Amino acid sequence: MKYRSASGPSAPASAKKSLTDEVYDALLKKFVDKELVPGQVLNRRSVAKDLNVSVAPVLEALLYLEMEGYVETIPRKGTIVKPIRKQDIYEQLIMREAIECQAAFLYAGRPLEENYDRLMPLAARIDGTDPDAMEHWEAEIEFHGELVSLSRCQSMVDTFYRVIKLGTFYNMNRLSTDVFPPVADRVNQSHRELLDRIVGKDPEAVVRLVRDHVRSGKERLFAEFR
Repeated sequence: MKYRSASGPSAPASAKKSLTDEVYDALLKKFVDKELVPGQVLNRRSVAKDLNVSVAPVLEALLYLEMEGYVETIPRKGTIVKPIRKQDIYEQLIMREAIECQAAFLYAGRPLEENYDRLMPLAARIDGTDPDAMEHWEAEIEFHGELVSLSRCQSMVDTFYRVIKLGTFYNMNRLSTDVFPPVADRVNQSHRELLDRIVGKDPEAVVRLVRDHVRSGKERLFAEFR
């Protein structure tokens, strides 16, 4: 999976990747691809051997991954892929909503209108994919990331990508019947429709529409933690 901002711990996207970055990216891909699943113990030496690196960059990468919510360390058991809890999913959605709504307030108006033609094909790509397929999540990340980038606030963009990566991990590993309704019962809001609805609106209206979009299909979860 590719992200517009730097995907590893090192901040500058143009900088040469360190071994820690490479281990971080490799483990993150295994999480999203479900090669490493929630609850699974991570043997640091085995990870180092599989990736042909020393233990040191593995330890450093796991530290970053723990800070970002992918793994956790349990006394007398070691480091495991963090089990997915409803509370974690809810908090990730709250963070995503906060970022996207603040960005929406900033890009409402001319920035959105000037980029409408560029954004519409990205929106159409999402609408044409299976909601539970990786292709769908990659397209959604690209579209929403481009929207957030219109805020011209790089710190917000970087934070968005960190939050959305964690959300992708949650979505690719969750049991939909435990958290959200089955796909067949969900109403997935059209991204083309969203784009048409927010163009030309005042900032408050755009924020409201974006918030409704982020919460679409997740009402039951939000109601549970209200």
